Amino acid sequence: MTTLQVPGARIHYEVTGSGPVLLLIPGGPADSGVFTAIRPVLAQHYTVLTFDPRGLGRSELDGPPPEAGLIREHADDVGRLLAEVATGPANVFANSGGCVTAIDHVTRYPEQVRTVVLHEPPLTRYLDPAVFAGAPDIPGIYREQGIGAAIGAFLRMAGIEPRPEMAAETPTEGQRNFEYFFGHLMRAIGEYPLDIDALKSSPARVVVGVGETTAGTPAHDGGLGLAADLGHPAEQFPGDHGGFMSRPAEFAARLHEILEES
Repeated sequence: MTTLQVPGARIHYEVTGSGPVLLLIPGGPADSGVFTAIRPVLAQHYTVLTFDPRGLGRSELDGPPPEAGLIREHADDVGRLLAEVATGPANVFANSGGCVTAIDHVTRYPEQVRTVVLHEPPLTRYLDPAVFAGAPDIPGIYREQGIGAAIGAFLRMAGIEPRPEMAAETPTEGQRNFEYFFGHLMRAIGEYPLDIDALKSSPARVVVGVGETTAGTPAHDGGLGLAADLGHPAEQFPGDHGGFMSRPAEFAARLHEILEES
């Protein structure tokens, strides 16, 4: 694990394997730990670069995050990491909210990217307004009721039954990730002003992926909507929204197949 000092934060990253550089960007409140299972599989073909985004995991902030421009900060960190590790255009895989970071990065640093795979991007512009009717205000719950209540509401919204230890008063690293996500990153992801024309004009190859078992979920619908706007069908990946955790070998094989197509 290596540390890269960037404006306002220290980014922890790890490089594994050999071959073309493949950067993995986690989504939402996740850090590089979500790629633990798939990283060694991918490292058979790629130099795999994983990192904890600023404010998450071991990448600590030097001060409070900005009121605006948070996604740009995260995307700039991706640019700095690739400049540090890669010697030419790299492949990028992003999951969930990490897709927003990847989109912002590839539209401003297209020379750094060969192919970017956006797996289940939760882009609100493609969602039915009914999705938002009655949906809990997670950041509001966090501000008014605390981290335990917000985690519970978020997990229930995602169809996951929260465990009692998630509401513990002593913060774990996972809870600190949620605090940053609820307090800052979640709203920034939801309000991101996607510039579809800029994305379409990027010289990098842009691929959208969805899970085989997630049809009807917001992130799946977001992926289908983005793929349609880009003019190509969404690619199917094994498993659900986190298929790279539950089915790493199959997921890695599918990702490798898509990257080799370019």
